Parts: sequence; structure tokens; C-alpha cells
Amino acid sequence: MNKSVRFIAALLATLIAPLAVAQTKLTLGYTGANAFLAAFVAKDQGFFTKHGLDVTLQLVPVGSTIASAMAGGSLQVGTLTPPAFILANEGGVESMIVSGATLQTKAKPTMAVMAKTGSNIKTPADFRGKRVGVPGLNGVNHVTLMKWLKDRNVDLKQVTFVEAFFPQMSDLLKGGQVDAAVPVEPFIGRITQQGTGYLVANHGGEIADSYLESFFIMTKDFVAKNPKVAREFKEAIRDAVAWIGKNEAEARKAQITYLKLPEAVAMSVPLPVFAIDVSAKEVQYWVDLCREFGITKGTSTVAQLLFQ
Repeated sequence: MNKSVRFIAALLATLIAPLAVAQTKLTLGYTGANAFLAAFVAKDQGFFTKHGLDVTLQLVPVGSTIASAMAGGSLQVGTLTPPAFILANEGGVESMIVSGATLQTKAKPTMAVMAKTGSNIKTPADFRGKRVGVPGLNGVNHVTLMKWLKDRNVDLKQVTFVEAFFPQMSDLLKGGQVDAAVPVEPFIGRITQQGTGYLVANHGGEIADSYLESFFIMTKDFVAKNPKVAREFKEAIRDAVAWIGKNEAEARKAQITYLKLPEAVAMSVPLPVFAIDVSAKEVQYWVDLCREFGITKGTSTVAQLLFQ
């Protein structure tokens, strides 16, 4: 190699070097819901890479294990719903919301309470003496249904709640092990199509006009040491949500890869209302609601729970 070529090569290396930013490696644990579509898109469309992040997505079958996995260091980012998140914090697994994921809204609900075909459950009062399957005791589906029933003067002691994971709900309704269940999409559609249950109410959209339903978290210790990473993660999610808005059909295909949905389901299932910025008021709503039902003591404050 002559001197001119070596000089040009050295010059190019000097110019390019500042652009070669080291990527921060993160493992993101997510549950099997399209609430986290923005993360799938951020991975596939390069938004994580754009923001200096090398993110591995890991499906976690049981969401209640995410907080402990993060505490153990096997996950750096997790997806959670408010009750489990606040309960984990009060239990000593301190983590913070770094970005919103979805809202549940009256205008576009993606959660419902469904009854077994032939059960004749039509009103809140009809749930007295019934067994209701929820994806996790004291989880968001359980708490919102309790709120819906309580606001309509149903004594919760007269209702039996049992754990039933989303993929099992249709079979449990069909077999009569539960009288009703509280699925989200795409399982609402599956139960309807299979004829094992019918819609009683979109209860999740009836307890409030809008509320925070799910979000992305990092441990408090990780955020303290890596505040820039937390901010860049949020901006990658923001980019992904904007991209979904302009490329919905293409975005839907990510559900085939990350949720293992059949293509027909992936292309037709309702998408949630995505959210990025989380307000103190939205977090306080859940602190108060979890305390109302005795799930938590209400000792966690918004400042402890929300990274801003």
C-alpha cells in the first residue's frame, strides 16, 4: 500500500470513528400482548440501533416473573402493568417507568369481560356466585374488573376470581371451569370466533375515560447509572409509535414474529392506543386504586415510580 492510499485510509478512519458509537446491550422481557408492538417495531426498523441500543427481545410467558428477573440482572428492561409494578416496588424490587406502552380508553377498548356461552350473564349483578378467570390475581385485568363491579354495587366477596392465562381462557369457558373471563386482544377475538364466550362489557373502558394500562420499566439502580440509556430507549419507542401510525399494515406483521400470531389474526386484531409520555396523575391513579383494593399499602410515591 503506497503512502497516498495509507494516508486516505487513515483519514477516513479518523472521520468515521466518531460515528461508530458503542451500542448498549439490553435484554427486554415482554409478555405476549400487542401492547408492546412499538418495541417489536423499534427492533425491526432500527430505531433502537439509531439510539445506540442493541436490544434483544425475550418473550416471558408469566409477566409476574419479570420484576424478579430484572432484579437478578437477566433483564434490563421489562413490560409491566400498574398493580404488579407497584406491588414489586413495595416489596423491595425498585424500578421506574421509563416509557409508556398503552392506554385503555373508552373510545378504543382492548380489554373485556366475557361470559361462557349459555351462561346468561348480562349485568354486573349476574356475576354474584360466579367464577371468573383473570390472567393474574391482582393484575390489571383483575383490578379493573373489581373496580367495575364495585362501582355497580356488587359485593366482591360474592365473586370467585381464579387465575387463567389468556391462551387457556377459551377452553376453560367451554369446559365450564369458569363462568366468565377477562381477556385482551387477540384472545377476545378468538373466544368470539370459537363460540365459547360472548362479550358482556368492555369494562376496562368503563371505569374511566382513559388510564395508563402498560409500560416499560428499568430498575432504579440501572436508571441511576444509565440515565441516557433510559432516555434513548424512550425516544426509540416514540420513533416506533410514529412509524406505526404511518405504516400500520407493515407494523402488524411484527406480531407474527414476536407473538406467534397467524397472519390473518395479526392483520385484523385491534391495536391498542399507544402511549409514550406518562404523567404523574396517571401513576397516582394506580397508586390510589391499588390501595383501595388492599393490594398495596400506598407507600410508593410517583417520584419513586416515574423517571422523568
